[in-house]
Amino acid sequence: MMNRMKVFAADSVEAMAKITKELGSEARIYSTRRVNGGIEIVAGMGEDDDEETLDSVQRGLRPNPKEKAQADFASLLASAREVARYGERAQKAPSPAPENPYRPRPAVDETRITAIENTVAEIKAMLSCSLMTNALSTAGASPELIAIFLAQSGAYDQENADKKFGGFLARRLAYPDADKLLSIPRVVVALGPSGVGKTTLLAQMIARLRMTEPNARVTLVNAHSSRFGAAEDLRAYGRILDAPTIDIDHPDELADFIKSIDQRIYVFVDMPSAPEDCARISEVLQENAERIAPITRIGVVPASVSREAATSIIDRYKDLEAIAITKLSEGSPTAAMLGQLSLRNAKIAFLSTTSHLTRGLSEPGPEDLDQLIRGSLLPAAPAEV
Repeated sequence: MMNRMKVFAADSVEAMAKITKELGSEARIYSTRRVNGGIEIVAGMGEDDDEETLDSVQRGLRPNPKEKAQADFASLLASAREVARYGERAQKAPSPAPENPYRPRPAVDETRITAIENTVAEIKAMLSCSLMTNALSTAGASPELIAIFLAQSGAYDQENADKKFGGFLARRLAYPDADKLLSIPRVVVALGPSGVGKTTLLAQMIARLRMTEPNARVTLVNAHSSRFGAAEDLRAYGRILDAPTIDIDHPDELADFIKSIDQRIYVFVDMPSAPEDCARISEVLQENAERIAPITRIGVVPASVSREAATSIIDRYKDLEAIAITKLSEGSPTAAMLGQLSLRNAKIAFLSTTSHLTRGLSEPGPEDLDQLIRGSLLPAAPAEV
């Protein structure tokens, strides 16, 4: 059997100094535990005996990583609490063990304990936000948008911060009082590339208006007459919705038309795809703004386009007051695309789910957009093999 000794001391520094003095620097530490008034260390010299070897076999050769991590964290937290209670001790010369190792503890400093607990809570919150940030970044949210979210929502101080991201982004994207956009006569200008759903969107707006204001005076303007298919569709919608349709081949024709109307007429303009053509028509509208109803420029963005394509639409068609997300039946918008719209201060006033005239259009509030965004953050279902 080997020689062992048990040492009591006020702290580990003092205890190790005594062990080194008695047994030398080759001493082996067998156990360490805190006791009232200090620390107890069992040390000795020589090889493990049979009893110690048997005990190691009975405990198992491979430690449980989870239990070890829990024990390490518990030890770390205990040490932090000990520092909070007693403060850092300056290293001092070895002294003999106290006659009574169970002397009373000094008064507990509750302020330091609270500070330690708050620090642990902050670390946990930061770890949670780090996981959330990685998840949002993987889903397509840009670093700029995530940073704004963390700063404005106080996410570091809240649990389940990732679940609040949808509401945060929805509030940024929601057009205020979208359901009242068509409550007064307006000149609604639909802007976007070919094939994004401008014609269908305008028809859905007029259908919605007919349901709320059956006697409203409405005119459809086809400023995209060179595109035969769109022109035919617009005229067909005009016949169905009892809205006269006017074809414009040149901006001067639009100016002549404006002279014949007043501010009590709703005008829905299907604009050409080329930005330069849109710019000339927009100039005519602005020059005659006093004669017509307020002008509302709406950018049309299909749901399935990429972040880059959505950015291109906003950049090509300037001064957009609102955004309409179309073709939701063909795909869902990504978090990356919606986040980019948010960073450009775009406001979503309309969602077009299908081509149905009366049931396909909605004016979303923050709750509706929250559901749309949460869907964009969910992982895609695996394809069937």
